[in-house]
Amino acid sequence: MPAPAPQPITLNFHDVVRIAGEILEGTVDLNVAAAQDDHIEQLRIKFRGAIATKITVNHGQNNSVHRETVPLVHSDLTLWTQGAAFPKAGSHVLSCPFRFQLPDNLPPSFHGSLPSRSGIISYSLEVVGDRPGLFRSNRRIRRIISVLPAASQTQLVVTEALRQGWMGQWKTFTQSEQLRTGLWGDYSHAHAILSLPDLPAFPVATPIPFSLHITTETKPVKRSDRPEEKPGKPLFPAPPTASSQLKLGLRRETTVRVRQRTRELEDTFDLQAIRDIRDTTEKRPASASASVSVPAMVDEPEWVPQDSKDRGVWKRAVHFNSTLTFPYAPTFSTQTLAWHYTVHVVVPFPGIGNGLKLQFPITLAPGWPCPPPPIGVPGSSRARAGYADVIPAGPPPMLDLPPAYWAGDEHDWDDEKTGSEKQ
Repeated sequence: MPAPAPQPITLNFHDVVRIAGEILEGTVDLNVAAAQDDHIEQLRIKFRGAIATKITVNHGQNNSVHRETVPLVHSDLTLWTQGAAFPKAGSHVLSCPFRFQLPDNLPPSFHGSLPSRSGIISYSLEVVGDRPGLFRSNRRIRRIISVLPAASQTQLVVTEALRQGWMGQWKTFTQSEQLRTGLWGDYSHAHAILSLPDLPAFPVATPIPFSLHITTETKPVKRSDRPEEKPGKPLFPAPPTASSQLKLGLRRETTVRVRQRTRELEDTFDLQAIRDIRDTTEKRPASASASVSVPAMVDEPEWVPQDSKDRGVWKRAVHFNSTLTFPYAPTFSTQTLAWHYTVHVVVPFPGIGNGLKLQFPITLAPGWPCPPPPIGVPGSSRARAGYADVIPAGPPPMLDLPPAYWAGDEHDWDDEKTGSEKQ
């Protein structure tokens, strides 16, 4: 078997989350001999970033599609032209370095989409090998990347305080419900108290401690009706004893604008799917994330007598202490695209409509600093201002972005393709 022909172009770029304000560096390896055989006469690299919104309006049997694109980054570098540079003796490969400066105020990578509306903030590096000629298309290598805004000094202090173990104030959310198994009869009761750090915003991809206390009271029963579960007949309402019995979710509401038109879309994320957010080697989360069930601390049942010694209610209480992680784009608002979040906690009980529901808005914020400039590169404005001298937080984790973001199919980055190339 003959050896495969060498690739004329190879892009070398580390796939990690990038922070607004940092300097991107990498190299493009050009096999000059293979490039000559492939009629490549020039090598370029393009860096693009944009907010793209789309709204489809139904007009009976016809649809009209309305789009708006707001450029964020538009940079080009020429890396090589034919005859301008050659590999070292004994090698066919010429290594071409590149460097781009990310603007300080970039919004986070984002993807929200429905068939009739979508909003995307995405960033891309693309290497182009120009092949002049009527029947030749250019060679291209595209790499989609993700970007996070840089955290402020205050946000970095909050992130570190959470990592070290929160010692500050807490805020609570409470909810009570009356429950019964049928249409008639006395009510049982359920009460929940959820406590979170008292913060205006929570850093993304950072474990946030929480406590959830759930108390239930049966309807009036005889004291001999013990709350221990009997086979097939538990005493209603039995509180959950593991976090897998709870429903923890995050709802994201997005506003998409295209000039005078505005549409809304909604996404819901399951907060029980636990991933190792520190892993930066994969672009996207595993499709089968392991669900980690946290056991509750269960109090002994308490008998509360009522009108007589023989009748009363059984009071039961459970307590969960764990963390929640939000690996999603920080809350952000632009002229054409904006989104915000709401946390939902549901404690389900048997019976139609029985459930204890808590919901509250939550703001997600950046949690990682802009890295200092690479060695040998003059300091950026952030570095000169001492911004790089903050508490080190380690590399930023990958955000939970859908496969469609990484495919990049919903935004035509290439503003140079001919009609035949675009098809």
